[in-house]
Amino acid sequence: MAEYNVITSMLDDLSVEQPITTALCIGQDLAQYNINHSIQWQYFNLTDFLSLPFTGRYDLGFVLLDTDELINVNDQQKSQLLVKLRDLMAKRIIVVCKRQDEKLLRSLGFTQLIDKTSHDCDFALWQFNILTYKHVPDWFNSKFWANPENWNKFRW
Repeated sequence: MAEYNVITSMLDDLSVEQPITTALCIGQDLAQYNINHSIQWQYFNLTDFLSLPFTGRYDLGFVLLDTDELINVNDQQKSQLLVKLRDLMAKRIIVVCKRQDEKLLRSLGFTQLIDKTSHDCDFALWQFNILTYKHVPDWFNSKFWANPENWNKFRW
């Protein structure tokens, strides 16, 4: 597996930002490669995952959309998979896919990790992290909503 070093170094970098103890994988079983012994991997195929009830959030969701298992899945099923993963099942998501999935992933709020123009291969690497999804603007705090210094001075 040529991606072994890339995946292990990426997992090490992600673990520095946020600790990863539980992870789920869809598309290929990464547990068989013993990538990181401290992470408890669970593998699901697409149909099992879509029917999986919510029991708790995983620290990481890893989706390989460019594998043989998921290469012929239509956009609606991909969207269902990613939305369920994003909204319910994982705090952070990494998606490996073909370039043709860019519009779908961007519309779901994913950000691109590897610039597609920096290599000649037909793949892209995307992520979704709920903690960095939306930057909170400065004006969105109590300092600008209420002006207690003007109370009892002006009548509206």
